[in-house]
Amino acid sequence: MRAAVMRDRAFTIEDRPMPVPGPGEVLLRTRLCGICGSDLHQFKHAREIDATARALGAPGQDLDKGMVLGHEYVGEVIAFGPETQGTLAVGDRVVSVPFLIRDGAPVPIGANVEVDGAYAEYFLGTEALLLKIPDGVPDAAAALVEPLGIAVHAVAKSVLGEGDAPCAVLGCGPIGLAIIAVLKMRGVTNIVASDFSPKRRDLARQMGASEVVHPAERPVFEALGAAAGAIIFDCTGVRGVLSQTINTAPAGSQIVVAGIPQGEDSFNPMVAIAKELNLQFVLYYTPAEFAEALAAVAEGKIDWQPLVTGTVGLEGIGEAFTALEDPERHAKIMIDPWSDARL
Repeated sequence: MRAAVMRDRAFTIEDRPMPVPGPGEVLLRTRLCGICGSDLHQFKHAREIDATARALGAPGQDLDKGMVLGHEYVGEVIAFGPETQGTLAVGDRVVSVPFLIRDGAPVPIGANVEVDGAYAEYFLGTEALLLKIPDGVPDAAAALVEPLGIAVHAVAKSVLGEGDAPCAVLGCGPIGLAIIAVLKMRGVTNIVASDFSPKRRDLARQMGASEVVHPAERPVFEALGAAAGAIIFDCTGVRGVLSQTINTAPAGSQIVVAGIPQGEDSFNPMVAIAKELNLQFVLYYTPAEFAEALAAVAEGKIDWQPLVTGTVGLEGIGEAFTALEDPERHAKIMIDPWSDARL
């Protein structure tokens, strides 16, 4: 099968062995896969990420083998491995949390050199984790379920509860935009989004922000009008933003950190203590939250169309990664391994 293999900040199209499903696994044909911010992060910092993992005692990876990224996928069931239950049928379209369960432990799909992701014509899934996509849901919408699951989880980890509250979203990349959409779905009416990019501010308004600001022109908390108790989602992934947010946030606020900056960061704990701030760091989602994201898309609770701004084939992935560095050009680019489309 053809796959886009990442090595040392470059992609090459290679023939890889066809994946063979093991016990409890299913062979999936890639229908569509989104490019995630974590893919861009892996592309730029793979060796630093590996060094950090080794320093924390985790086993390292032989990155020279090459890595096939891709975890925001829509797959089509092709074949079943041994010890599967047959709860799905050949031809069913599916999504899933991006892990294989092997020897009782989760193995990430598209984030290591041992398990290929969906930047390829075929990949593997664990049958018990697969969710059938309802008829009528476009592939592009289903491919957004994974980032929307992250947003559902981030909002669930906030102190929002069932009521309304002033919310600020810092950084309007795909995760920030997804969080805005989920906040709107939850009934929040005061959502101020902050980003330097005019295009992303426009997308934030389309996704449900009540107001958008340029952070260098107007402080987000001034626009929010909250004297205390704001919920702030840091989706920037930029070092230093957390410290700045702690320094400027209203007293009694909660800061939910959904972005992942590379390397170490710091802040003054006394400032956070004096303000009685609540810091919440988030990662991934639960299977129930992932399923909720799929249901939200299927039931039309989220307007997903503004997020998808382009589609490429395998040969266009490098160009797509370059294009995504410019926030004025694209929000979410999809990969169709069976297409020769270019930007």
